[in-house]
Formats: sequence, structure tokens, C-alpha cells
Amino acid sequence: MAQKQTIGDNKKPTLVSINRTAIDPNGCIGSLYNGYRDVLCEKLPWSNEDKLTKVLKKPQCIMKKGKKDQNESLLQIINVPEGLRLSVLLRPTGNNGIAAIINYPYPINEYTRFLLYSCVYEEEQVSEKLSKKQKMVKSVISLASATHIITCISYGIDVVVVLQLPFDKALATAIDDALQRICIHLNDEQNVLILKSDDEHILEQITNTMVYSNIPSLMELSTVYDVYLYIDENKNENIHRPIMYTLQPIKWLFPDYNEPNAYFNLIPPEFDREVEQYLIYLSNVLKNIKYSLDFSDNGLMYKYLEDQIYKKQCQWLILSKMHDHIIARLRRLIIDLRKNRTTVSKRDQLFYHVDHVNFEKSAQILQENLNDFKNKEKLIVGLRDQHFEYCNAAQLNLTKYNYEKTLKCKLKMKDRNNKILCTTDTLNKKNGSKLNLLRNQLAKECEINQNLYITYADFSYSTVELEDIEILTTSQTNNNKKSHLQKSSSTVTKNKTSTSQQSLPSSPIINDNINILLLGETGVGKSTFINAFVNYLKFKTFEQAQSNTPIVLIPVSFLMTVGDDFQERLIKFGDFDSSNNEDFDHPGESVTQHCRMYEFHLSDNDEKKLCIIDTPGFGDTRGLDQDDLNMQDILEYINELTHLNAICFLLKPNASKLHTFFRMCFIQLLDLLGPNAYQNIIFCFTNARSTFYGPGDTAPLIKTMLKSFSINNIPFKKDNTFCFDNESFRYLVALQNGIEFNNDEKHDYKESWSISVKESYRLIDYIHGNLITYRSNNECKSNKHAQVEISHMIRPMLTTMQNILQNLILSKTNIKNKSITMFPKAIHRPASICLSCKPYPLQFGNFWIARNIPHEFLKTCLVCSCTIEQHIAIHYVLNSEYSNKSVSNHPEEMINMVNQLCTIGAEFDYFLVHITRSSKNDLFLPGLLRMIDEENKLCQSQKPDHLNSQLIKELTRLKCQYENRIEEFKSNQQLIDLLIINEHITTIRKYPLIQMQLDIMKQTQKMMTEPYEVSQD
Repeated sequence: MAQKQTIGDNKKPTLVSINRTAIDPNGCIGSLYNGYRDVLCEKLPWSNEDKLTKVLKKPQCIMKKGKKDQNESLLQIINVPEGLRLSVLLRPTGNNGIAAIINYPYPINEYTRFLLYSCVYEEEQVSEKLSKKQKMVKSVISLASATHIITCISYGIDVVVVLQLPFDKALATAIDDALQRICIHLNDEQNVLILKSDDEHILEQITNTMVYSNIPSLMELSTVYDVYLYIDENKNENIHRPIMYTLQPIKWLFPDYNEPNAYFNLIPPEFDREVEQYLIYLSNVLKNIKYSLDFSDNGLMYKYLEDQIYKKQCQWLILSKMHDHIIARLRRLIIDLRKNRTTVSKRDQLFYHVDHVNFEKSAQILQENLNDFKNKEKLIVGLRDQHFEYCNAAQLNLTKYNYEKTLKCKLKMKDRNNKILCTTDTLNKKNGSKLNLLRNQLAKECEINQNLYITYADFSYSTVELEDIEILTTSQTNNNKKSHLQKSSSTVTKNKTSTSQQSLPSSPIINDNINILLLGETGVGKSTFINAFVNYLKFKTFEQAQSNTPIVLIPVSFLMTVGDDFQERLIKFGDFDSSNNEDFDHPGESVTQHCRMYEFHLSDNDEKKLCIIDTPGFGDTRGLDQDDLNMQDILEYINELTHLNAICFLLKPNASKLHTFFRMCFIQLLDLLGPNAYQNIIFCFTNARSTFYGPGDTAPLIKTMLKSFSINNIPFKKDNTFCFDNESFRYLVALQNGIEFNNDEKHDYKESWSISVKESYRLIDYIHGNLITYRSNNECKSNKHAQVEISHMIRPMLTTMQNILQNLILSKTNIKNKSITMFPKAIHRPASICLSCKPYPLQFGNFWIARNIPHEFLKTCLVCSCTIEQHIAIHYVLNSEYSNKSVSNHPEEMINMVNQLCTIGAEFDYFLVHITRSSKNDLFLPGLLRMIDEENKLCQSQKPDHLNSQLIKELTRLKCQYENRIEEFKSNQQLIDLLIINEHITTIRKYPLIQMQLDIMKQTQKMMTEPYEVSQD
């Protein structure tokens, strides 16, 4: 044994051999070894005459039972030597083979079993007639930082099977008996294995099996019986790999070698075990929290608290990062101790460092949150028993100003009365008796009145703070009533149901609303124009407008000079706190972030609504790339509309030149809509008082641009040109901010208001009387239309390929009645995935899946501080579940499906790059490369990884197939006809998972672009 020393003393340690489990199987006699980190280094030249081989056969198979409060570490259970256990626990990645057991993801309890089998078949060691190796180049040793050299290797099979038994004592006992019979046979190979007739069936009742071994083929097996059969069938085959290394210090071979790494300080066993127990504690905290979190992810909670679960998964990733920092600090310390470069005088410095305190606090908060989830689950179950529908108010985008009206509108049930119990967890704790009283009261009313629908609206996670528990009441839906300043929406309960209920028809619903698309340069005043236009139609006279509070659909913010000394005042009006579609913090950038529709009833007797669609501006100071993204958002929105009545370009009348992207916008829009929409184009000018309500210097610029298109049927004349002055609306807003005006200014604003009201009604009359409604359909009429369709399909195609390959691999591994099912879910707020942030790992059997947690994006990312360029916008979240049924497709059919998707993906990319000149963000290849990179990172960090490794091989094969197809096009200088692209789009839609994702994208867009509705009352 090693000579005992105080931690980090300066005594020269006695040269002593040590044993190390062969975690890295690439070692051989003469391999150098870094004992500080327990990793292999370079190999010394070693001849066979310096080796001796002994043939042995020492099988040993035992079964160990787990305990609820397991003090013994998993590495101890499988007999990993003491010093190595510390290195394995301190290693961030690279724990392969049997050492990968430290990644075992489930809690150990009394129903956990460990089946350990080890058989040393031969032993190779250094010959006693060892030639003198002192002449070897010592610089090799120095560069390798080696402390030891491998002088003996035990070869054979080393395997541990971790089993989770059902929580049934009788069944567990029967499984234990079958496992003992397997152990007896493997210990004594002369005996024939005698299993009872129902033993195989009993062993199939094991709920979870994980295999760790020095033999890769064994780790690919999924049942303990398969492991037994493999060992039994291959006991005489040459499949043996290193089990154990015996190491001698470098000075054993080179006595005169005195480099610093020649000395290896063995840490005293007591201190070694103390550090090990601390590391096991940290690891168990992390694992247990993740286990609870993953359990919530698969249950009732995910249905109702999806966003909250995502947030907790983000917190777990942060906790994991804190854990990594602690590990890195301890790893440096242990290496320094082994090098004899430091001492530890106070254990508090080691175990109770500030990063440990932060880890403990964060873990405690996260665990308390998960406990709250369990309590919430009990609450929801109890509410269901009382016939309540649970509603998470955080998913409804409510604000403190409109939550009552909006909640009533969104939860209103057709032909039924509704009572909504609004409360929070905090209010429930303070007023438990009141909550129970109201619950019981509503439950009794529901029993008596079959026409009553009761809802529990949970505001615990909403930004709206309730002062007390309250009940809101709605009456039966009356289609003749119109709400004031409310968002119109479908019933929210549909948004919380299963995937099948979420799916929407692919064709849009036809309506007769008057849709006006509003386009213009950043800063031209589109949002202000919409606010002003609504007020022009509501208040026909200036006096009416002054005597009422102005309608502000979109929050406004502008500078105004006041007083004789021209002081600048910032004028703000509207609900800025709840506005998630406007950004006023970055001048020069588009204020409007996404397309949004605003609805207006022209009169009480007219069921038609005037719908103005606000859009992000072009000419953004962030450059053409941002303009391209904004335009893509506009085109995608238009593509989902049933029809357009007018396409309105908003301009200023005194422009010296048209912005470069204005022309590009015009071209892309015409390409998407086609010639039938040309007559629906109109031009509106803002701030036209300075040009006496005419188009001014901008008119000849527009004429020149239209003439350059060689298209004669785009009109630009008095009939389809309208001039407004939005300053009169700003005047109304300024009044609300206490700004005073003189009589001359009031007179100018009055005149402006009168002219703008007339122009507003002239515009409506022109649309009514002169324009034919442009109606869209699902067919790709143009390259631009095809580009929009393809951009939607890229992600669904890639994820479908991934899912098909996952199930293809599962079918090849003989895992019965198992498959991975993907299901998309709509999101109710703008979100992205961050390419820099680590995904959350989820395990399905032996498959690992990386969940990219959606980052809420309101002007900036609310989750991380990574750059905008690292974020990719998503239209839905994609989740997976481990299904208890196998896929129905034949393996050959599945291969043909992924090949077809890959080939079409290559042709889509070629079309996008060489025909439509699309940006690179939506291309198929970058998505495929990200998928491969994601799988590689999973293999580096998670074990076992054999299934994910197979997936990488398949994805890499598809990458090569993609590249070959692209080269075919380039070499033949082919151009893809739009007709072929249309056929591909039709083919792609026939894949159920792809169509499901496309339908959910439509649902997301519907939820995130809910129109604001304003009535004339």
C-alpha cells in the first residue's frame, strides 16, 4: 500500500503500483499513463519479448440489491478502485464503458438491482527479462506528462446491468429468483441454465434496464436475458477487452528520471472518500431534481404548465452549469494535490466555497418549485373531480388593464353560461377557507345547472396581480353583441388540449372582412397612421375628438417641442407594459416587430369589419438582412390570409429618393401575389399638410419606379392616392400628457382633422366601389410563393427525417413495442431557440434527445444574453414521448422515406439559392448540420450513446446524399421548374408528421396575431 501522508505535504512518496479500471480500452503494455488525471498518454515502443501472457478463466457473477438511501456510490458497487473513482467523478466527459454508470439517470431504491459479471480470460504483463528501456527518449515522457506506465493488463468481459423492478414485492421476488439462477449458471459454466417456464415472461416485467460494459456490443443490448445469452454464446470467442491496468511509477523504469511528473502523491484514503462523498451528494441532488422534472414533463403538468416546466428546465441547466464550475474547481485542486503542489488546511475552503452556497440555494429553490408542481397536480385533479376546467392565465397574454374583459371573451362558451374562479397560489394560502367555499359553491351550481360551465383561472404565473379571489361571470354567446377594444380569439380550452385537438385544417377559413395591408419604410408612421385612422372614423368632428379620450390601439411614443424655449418633451400614451409587438428603445429600427391585424366595425348595422394589417418597416438601420427577415415575416403572414382588398404603401410626400428596399419589397410582393393583385395597390401619404395634402416630390419617384417594372396596370393616380396629416392625432395624445397649445395651432389641427376624416371615408368608398377582392389559394403561383411554402417546410422535414431514423434504429435493435413519437404544440408568444445555449437532455430508453427550450423573445431574449444572431425563430415546440407500440412501416420503406425527404431537401435548397436568392437562415443543409452537431454533443455528454451514434452515421450518410444531389445540379447546370417544386410540396404534405407541424404553425400564427377589435359604439 502507499505510504500515508498529510494532504499536500512535501515528502517524496514511496514508489508503489496502483490498479486502474480500464475505462479507456486503448491501453497496452508500455502505454504511458497520466495519474493526475487518470488518462492514457503516448505509447512506448515495446517488443513482444518483453511481455508474458497467462491464460486464466475466472468468472464471477453476483447480484446486489439497491437501497432507498444508498450511501455506497455506483462506482463502489462495481468495484472501481478508490483513487480512480475520484477522477471519474471529476471528469466532465469521456467516461466510457463501465464507468459510464455514473450517468445512470434514475434514483436508486430497494427495487433497484445490480447484476455484476466479470470474467478475466487472460493476463498480460511485463517480462522479468525486461530489456533496458532507459535509453528511450525521455523527452517523450516529459511531453506526455506521464506519471506511470502500464505493466500488466487483465483482459476479459466486465459488465454491470442496472435493473429497475416493478414496485410489487411478489413480482420483485420472482424476478430476483430468476436473476439468481442466471448468476449460478454464469458462475459455474458447466451447469446448464434451468429457467422456469415463465421466467422469460417474469424478466420482461423489469421496467428499466441499463447495461454498462467494456464490450460495446453488450451496451447495445436492452434486456438482462439478452446479456446472459450474449455472454453464454460468446464465452469461447476472442471478444475480450482490457478490464484492469496495473501501473508502475515512471521512476520504476527510469530511476534517474527527476522531472516533476516523476512523483505522484497518493491522496490519503480518508480525504479521498470525503471528497468522493461530497461529489456523489452534488451529483445526486442534480439527478434527483432532473428525475422529478422529467416526471412532470411527461404527466398532467405538461398539459397545463408547459411554459413553467420549460423555465424549470432552464433553471436546471443553470444549476448543472454551477455544478460543472464546482467540479472544475475541485478537479484543479485534486490534480494539484496529486502533484504535491498545494495543501488544504481548511476543509471549508474545499466544500463550502461560495459556488457551493449558490448551488445549494438554487437547488433548494428549484426543488421547492417542483414540490409546488406536485401540489398543483393534486389541485388540478381535485378541480376535475368537481367538473372545473383548469386554465393557466399566463397562456392568455392578459394585461392588468384588460384581463377581465379579455378573460371573459376568451373563455366564453357558446350556448352556455360561464363562471370563472380567478385566484393564485398565494391567495389560496392566505384565504384557504374562502377558496374552498367558492369551489364548493360553484361545483354545486354546476350540478344543478347543466348549462353552467365553470373554470378555474390560475393567475399564479401571470403578470397580472390579483388583489383577491374573484368570480367573473359571462352569459351565453350572443353573436349580435360587439366588444369594445378587445382581442378576438377562439376558446382557449382548445389550446390546452391534445395534439389531435390542436390540429387545424390546412385551408384558411373564408370571411368577408375588408383586409388592408399596410406597408412602408421604418419611421414613416404606419402605427401612428392606424391609431389616427381609427380615430378619424370614430370621431367625425374635431370637437368630438377633443372631448373624448383618443383610441390608442398601439402604444405611441414621440418627441414634441413645447414652449417658447423649444423644450423637448417625450410624449407617451398607451399600455407599454403589456406591449410585446413594439420596440421604442432602438431609434432607426422598426418599432413594429411582427405583423398584427386591427379590426374595426364601420357601423352597427354592418357586420363587415375593416381590418388593417400593421407590418414591420423596411429600411431598418440593422441592414438588409433585417429587412429581409421583416419581409419574410410579412410574406408569411400574407400567405395565410384568405383575401386582400387593398395593398397600401405608406410614404412621406417630400422624399428625395426611395429606399433601396422599397423597390425590393415591391418586387417580392408582386411576385408573391401575381398580376391579379396589381389593381388593389393604393398609395397613402402621411404628414401631407406641408405639401398641401398632395404626394409632393415623392410622386415622380414612384412613377419612375413603376415605369421601370415594365408593368402598365399598376395605377398611380388621384383615385388610388390618399393624403393624411397624422399631426392632429398627435395633438390629441399630447393633450392627454398635459401639453397646452395656442389658438393658431388648434386651428391648424382642426383643419388637418377635417381633411383627414374626408380622406379616410374616401379611401373606404374607393375600396368598396372600385376594387375587386384579391383572393388567395394554396397553389404556388410564383417563385416567391414557393419560397414562403418551402421556408415553412424545412424544419418539419428535418425533424420528420430524424424521427423516422430514430424508429428505424429502434426496430433494428429488436426493442419490442417501442417507438419515439413526436408531437408539435403551438406557442402563444414569439419564441426562438438559441444555438449557443445548451439543450435539455431527455432520455427515451437508450436514446437521448436534445430539447431546445424555447426562449421567449419580446424585443430581446428574456432567457439568455446571447446575441440575436444566435437565435432562430420557431413557430412551435416539438416534444417527444416514448410510445409502447412499434411503428407500422417496414425498415426498407422508412429508408426510402428519409432518402426522398433528403433529395427533395437538396432540390429545395438549390431552388432557394439559385432561383429565389433566399437568405441562408431557412436552408435545409444548415439545419441538417445543426442536427448532426447536436447529436455529436449528446454523445459527448450522455451515456449510453450507441443509438445516438448510429443516428449520427445515418444523418452523415444523408449529408453525403444531399451533397451529391447538389453537385448533379451544378454539373448539369440544371434549373428547377416551378411545376416540379409544386409537385415536391404536394409530396411533402403527404407525410402526416410534416402536415401536423404545418397545421400547428398556422395555429401559432393565429394565436400570436389575434386581431385587436374596435367598435363604433
